[in-house]
Amino acid sequence: MKQMLRLLPPLAAVLIAAELAHVLNLTAGLGAHPWWAAKVIWLGALPGLALALAAWRLQLPRWLAAAGFAGFAAGAYTVASAGKTRFAASYAEDLLAGQFWYFGWIAVCALAAAALATVARPSAQTR
Repeated sequence: MKQMLRLLPPLAAVLIAAELAHVLNLTAGLGAHPWWAAKVIWLGALPGLALALAAWRLQLPRWLAAAGFAGFAAGAYTVASAGKTRFAASYAEDLLAGQFWYFGWIAVCALAAAALATVARPSAQTR
């Protein structure tokens, strides 16, 4: 039961942050296509929580997991931005670039959720 209760703070942090990003239309403001900007947030939230749980179960140091997730999120943002640029330059003809743009944004949201869940995870110390 204690293990399940320890999952609540990361879950709540990710859900609150995802809803806030949805309401503020954050992904569209950062470069996601307006048609699916809200969808990528929710498509990335659950895989992000699963990644954070996997890092927790592997007993990775919190700072290492959070820094790794944040670094990979920055890389995914770079891929998504490059996909957007190539897709727009091709006048929507380059389908591979469009997929890099779309799936890159899902990866950005998933890795950001994983980083946030890792940071929000309670410490392992018992009180």
